[in-house]
Amino acid sequence: MNTPTPAQPRTTNTCLLVLALTLAAACVLAADPFAENIRTTAPLTPDQERLSFHLPPGFEIQLVASEPEIGKPMNLAFDARGRLWLTQSREYPYAAPLDKPARDMIKVLSDFDENGRARQVSTFADGLNIPIGLYPFKDGVIAFSIPYIYFFQDTNGDGRADKKEIILGRQGFERDVHGLTSSFRRGFDGWLYADHGYNNNTTLTAKDGSTIQMNSGNTYRFRVDGSRVEQFTWGQVNPSA
Repeated sequence: MNTPTPAQPRTTNTCLLVLALTLAAACVLAADPFAENIRTTAPLTPDQERLSFHLPPGFEIQLVASEPEIGKPMNLAFDARGRLWLTQSREYPYAAPLDKPARDMIKVLSDFDENGRARQVSTFADGLNIPIGLYPFKDGVIAFSIPYIYFFQDTNGDGRADKKEIILGRQGFERDVHGLTSSFRRGFDGWLYADHGYNNNTTLTAKDGSTIQMNSGNTYRFRVDGSRVEQFTWGQVNPSA
């Protein structure tokens, strides 16, 4: 009696499965209207990218910095000395666990040449966790790193933060790291204004006991020393000041 060996149907089924998956993948690619827009060439260098921009008459684009000097910049701010501060995040969009070391940084770009290139790029603070808000202040910077707003201070003048103080917190981040606090701007009233992004719940209590509760999109303001906090607007989705 000729009975098929167990290997025969398994082999046939495997071939059919591979063929089905291949055809399904081909159908998906064929159905994707953007597939033909995916670049198949090698990436350009930063200088080549700069030359590829199409600008309005009278405009010029300059290369200030590129990898490996900086990586994935998120917020930018100039200080009174003309230096450019930036936050960069390797962690985003997955926050590092609070009990584990984080890998994000604040960098300072300075000494720009006639073409706009920063001759000096230094790390002011590291070990941060998705720092997407910063405001250069005195001998340091007020910046957010999950879950607090800190004042990072350079007390010995070596260009690196050697002291950090919690200014305000705790910011909610568990529901969505796309909507953290950022866009720090100093108002004419001396307060620091900030946004509170999408989806998270946050309760902030300042040093004087003032408290605000925010859900999803809002803006708020606080004293730069963290002595008071006030809600400024309500009801936005994911504001950017």
